[in-house]
Amino acid sequence: MSILGIILSVLSFLAALLFLNLLDEKLNLIISGALLLILSIVGLKKYSSIIIDTASITLYAVGGWMLIYGLDTNNTNLILVLCIVISSCTLVIVQRYLLSLLNMLCIIYAIFALIANNFENMIYFAFANALIVVALFLISNHEAFIISKRNFISQIQQPLRTALFLSTLATTAYIVLSHFDTYENSVNTSSIALYLTSITYAVAIIYMIHKIMLKLGITNTKLRITIYTLSLMILIATIINPGISASIFLILLCFYYQYKFGLSLSIIAMLFFLWHFYYNLNFTLLTKSILLLASGALFIAAYFVINITKDQHEEL
Repeated sequence: MSILGIILSVLSFLAALLFLNLLDEKLNLIISGALLLILSIVGLKKYSSIIIDTASITLYAVGGWMLIYGLDTNNTNLILVLCIVISSCTLVIVQRYLLSLLNMLCIIYAIFALIANNFENMIYFAFANALIVVALFLISNHEAFIISKRNFISQIQQPLRTALFLSTLATTAYIVLSHFDTYENSVNTSSIALYLTSITYAVAIIYMIHKIMLKLGITNTKLRITIYTLSLMILIATIINPGISASIFLILLCFYYQYKFGLSLSIIAMLFFLWHFYYNLNFTLLTKSILLLASGALFIAAYFVINITKDQHEEL
C-alpha cells in the first residue's frame, strides 16, 4: 500500500507541476529537485513512520526526477549514470527498507538500461541475469552470517534480497517476451539468450534439489537418481521458456530459505509463464485443450497418490 501510495503521489504531484507551468525553467527544476532530495533524506533520517516514509520517498522520487530533467541533456548514458550515482549515494546515507528497495531497483535497471542502450545484444542480458541469480542465492544462503556482522550490508540485506528477487523475475520475463517478439528476424540473438537463461536456471534448480535432498535426509541412491532424472526431463521440456524454470528455481529457493513473500510471488509468476507458454504453442486450439486437460488430470492423479501414500504412512 505504501508503494502504491508513492506512485499515486508522484503522479499527482507531477500533474500539478505541469498544470501550473512550473517545469519550464530548468534552473528552478535543478534547485527545487536538490531541495526536495535533501528534505526527503532528512525526513527519513529523523522520523520513523509509514506516513513519513511515504511522503519522504515521494519527495525523493519527484526531486530526483526534477534534478535530472533540469539538466536538460539528451545523453541517455549520462542520465542513467546520474540515476546510479544518486541512488548509490542515498543508499549509503539512508538504509530504510522502502527507500533502499527503490534505490536498488533503480541501480539494477539503470545498469540494464545502459546495456540495452549501448549493446543491441540480448546475450548480455542473459549474463547479467545469471549474475543476479548468483547474487540472490549467495544473499539467501549466507543470510545469518550477513545479519550477524551488523555492518552496512546487514542493514540492506532484506531490501537487497527483495530487489534481486524482483529483478530476476522481471529480467527473465523481458528475455522471454523479447524472444517471442523477434523470432522472425534473420539474426536473432534473443534465442541464444533464451537458451543461456534456461541453462542457468537448470543448473540452479539441480543444485537446489541437491540441497533440499540433503536437508530432508534423502540418501537412497536410486531415489536420488530418479529425482534428478525427472527434474532434467521437466527442465528439457521448458528450455524454450526459461520463465517456467525461473519460477521453479525461485519456488525451491524460497521454500528452502522460508521466504514467504517470494514463494507467493513465484507461484503467481509460474502461472503467468505457463499461460504464456500455452498461448504461444503452435498447435490448434483442440490440441492445446487436450494437452491442458491431460496435464490437469496428471496433477490431480499425483495429488491423490501423494495423499494416499501419506495416509498409509500415518497409519503405520
